[in-house]
This record gives sequence, C-alpha cells and structure tokens, in this order.
Amino acid sequence: MNQLFNLSMSQTIKHGVACLALLGASFVASAEEHPAQVMVVESTTQMMDFLKTDADKIKNDPEYLAAKVDELVVPHLDFKRMTRLAVGKNWKKASKDQQQELVSEFKNLLLNTYTNALTEYSGETIEFEPYRPIEKEGFAVVRSTFNQAGGGAVPVIYKLRGKGGWKIYDIEVNSVSLVTSYRTAFGTEVSNGGIDGLLGTLKKKNSETE
Repeated sequence: MNQLFNLSMSQTIKHGVACLALLGASFVASAEEHPAQVMVVESTTQMMDFLKTDADKIKNDPEYLAAKVDELVVPHLDFKRMTRLAVGKNWKKASKDQQQELVSEFKNLLLNTYTNALTEYSGETIEFEPYRPIEKEGFAVVRSTFNQAGGGAVPVIYKLRGKGGWKIYDIEVNSVSLVTSYRTAFGTEVSNGGIDGLLGTLKKKNSETE
C-alpha cells in the first residue's frame, strides 16, 4: 500500500495529470499540424480558459469541476490501454470482469488525482514543441515543457494512439512514465494478494480521496 502511493510517485502523477490542463498561450495549432497535437492543444486550451474564468466556482463546487473534466478531458484518455500497461504481465491473469474493474478503479484514481491537482492551479504554463513525426504507425508523441509557477521547467511528453481517434495513453514527466510508475507497485500487490488484492487496494485509495 505504501509503495503504491509513495511521495515520488505521487509527484510524478500530480505533474503528469496536471499537465493535461495547464497550457499557456505559447503554441498556436495550424491546419498543417498533426491531429494528435491539435487535439492536445485544443483540449488543454479549453480547460485553461475554464480554470481562469470559473476559479471561484471551482473552489466552492467540486462537482462542477468534475463535470468539466468529464467533458473536456475524459474523452481524450485511453483508460483501458493505460490500465493494461500499468498492470503489465498480470493483466492476462485477470478475468474479463476483473479487467473491467481494474480499468474503472484506475480511471477513478487518475481522475481523483487530476481533479485535486486542478484545484491547486497557480499560474503554471506549458510550452509545446513543434510536432516531430515518429516511425510507429498509428502512434504519436507530443512534446512540451511544464513551467512551474515557482520556477523550474519540466519536460513533459504525451504519448497517443490513433485507433478510433487520437487518445492519450501515457505521459512522461522528466523521462518518468505515468503508467509504468505504477507497474512495480501493482506487481507487488498482485504477488501479495492476487488481482483481488490489487482491486481492494485501489478501491480503498479511491474511497479515501472521494
């Protein structure tokens, strides 16, 4: 349990999910840009505008913020692929029902962390680099730099898959992958208590953050 949510991992997760929403006006998408990059820029621009114009209501109404996250962010995340990568080799050990539960609980964990991170927004920005193609067909990488309000720049990379529309399946912060950050800890949970043990840990963590 402690390994699953240690401080260093929490910081990676917080920066990673927060970077989905904190966009400065340092990049303008054009018609020639890759659709994956356009999607990331447009969705984060919309969320940034929301954070600026509705700051007071966000502080007083958590459900209002959660609804906006569902509208602007959730459609662009591939939670099934995220979960499968995080669970790793143990994914095949889970039944179909357990796999569905894992996706649901991991989704809740990420969204709870993400929503909490948004409430702490204090002027951070993101600068996006020009898009650079990769060789793997059907996949894309969007590169950026996260500028923290107190100073310091953190490289952030979004990884996307284009099957059925471009969706983010991983975020790297300072070369540390969001989903693989969980893999060792998830593996330990499965070794100790099986898939049900991992599900129990996720459910407990989610109940603590609701």
